Amino acid sequence: MHISITGDLGSGKSTVAKEICRLLGYQYISTGQIQRKLAQDMGMNTLEFNKYTDQNLHIDDYIDNKLKELNEVKDPHVMDSRLAWHFVKPSFKIYLMALDEVAASRVLQDQTRIGEPQAEDIHSKIKELKERRESENQRFEKNYGVKPSLFSDFDAIVDTSTASIDEVTQLLVYLYKGFVTQKTQPKVWLSPKRIIPTKGVFEFIPNENYQTEWIHGEPVSCVLYKREFYVYIPNDTLISCCQQQAPFIPVNVAGRGGDENADVSQFIEEQFQSDLIKTWESQFGFKLIRQPLQ
Repeated sequence: MHISITGDLGSGKSTVAKEICRLLGYQYISTGQIQRKLAQDMGMNTLEFNKYTDQNLHIDDYIDNKLKELNEVKDPHVMDSRLAWHFVKPSFKIYLMALDEVAASRVLQDQTRIGEPQAEDIHSKIKELKERRESENQRFEKNYGVKPSLFSDFDAIVDTSTASIDEVTQLLVYLYKGFVTQKTQPKVWLSPKRIIPTKGVFEFIPNENYQTEWIHGEPVSCVLYKREFYVYIPNDTLISCCQQQAPFIPVNVAGRGGDENADVSQFIEEQFQSDLIKTWESQFGFKLIRQPLQ
């Protein structure tokens, strides 16, 4: 079965895709690589080229056909592409996410990218990446009616913000093999350093050490609120992963939304206090990778 990988710009899609190919012996195809080469040939950077393709649909048609052909190909491929999950139905669909600050820093430091727009600092790069993502999303919705739903259109959602390439790759290969054998497994995997504590978590902090193995642990229930994941129902896996500073923790997203979701908003208002973070960080000896927006 094919594997399709998409996700946030700077989340490590290309590097991970190539490593999966190396481990599994699969073939690699990158529509981003094709796109950057076309942009270079036309004397454009990637942001300029994205805007150009908005009015020149033959570019997308050319790239899309490269993907559609794989529906008839038996040899398994790893597809590094924003829309492969849509065009190649029989595939294990992966979405890689990364915090804006982390993603922008990675792109700035990557000297191998062809046609990357120049940015003075990380804030400029964050802005440019957002513009590029919005341009692509608008084009995909306009031209194909495609507006992906993160939690329903993908088989695995993995946050790469703090994990190494090897850790991300090993997890994805494990999940892929489980998917092929129809094994029931968690869909969302986050860094423990991205999960915001709520009042209930401190009932689960004992003097003894938990030894739950993170990859086999019961998912911790979280709610997604204003781009951050908050603990909804704590469990042993959460505490074990934080104690071990595991690269990932399996997560069940129990609810999501912003101010328009009264249940989630009320839960955050009642169960989260900013001073909980300092206690949480002190308990486990690490810093959360981003403070929640209030």
